[in-house]
Amino acid sequence: MGESVPVSIGRQEPPARSDVTEVTAPGAAIGHAAAAMLGHLAAVLDREDRLESGSGEWLAGFAADSEAGRAAVLQSVLRALGLASDPTNFAILTVLAGGNPQRMDQLVAATGLTELSVAERVSDLVSAGLATKLPSANQVVGTQAGAAIVALVTEAVEAGARELGAR
Repeated sequence: MGESVPVSIGRQEPPARSDVTEVTAPGAAIGHAAAAMLGHLAAVLDREDRLESGSGEWLAGFAADSEAGRAAVLQSVLRALGLASDPTNFAILTVLAGGNPQRMDQLVAATGLTELSVAERVSDLVSAGLATKLPSANQVVGTQAGAAIVALVTEAVEAGARELGAR
């Protein structure tokens, strides 16, 4: 059987955690994932714009407006952080941050949810650039952005627990 090909929503796929030897700064990893997702969405909107009116003006206007780009990245980053802040989604990201592809049944066991509920959550995480699907193997792998969020939260919790214990 051939090797699975990752499925991502990005024009430029966020790197799977297993392909990354070193996690970059959390902000950079999350920002790169947001840019990749937005690049894909911009390409889709451009295609729709060209199909509907034939003008292609939307993409040119968006590309010329740096504030619109910054606002879109902000919304994308906040969406990713919002998804990751859900305790169940964070549990999924924590399992995926280990760097190894996980089968859906492993994620079901880790969360206690049904496979359909886990699949829905995984789809959300993929759409935010925090995970990548390997459909032919029924597996999911975390991205560098997902691992960065887990590392950031883990670091914050450890620092807070140390500070609390020092009081």
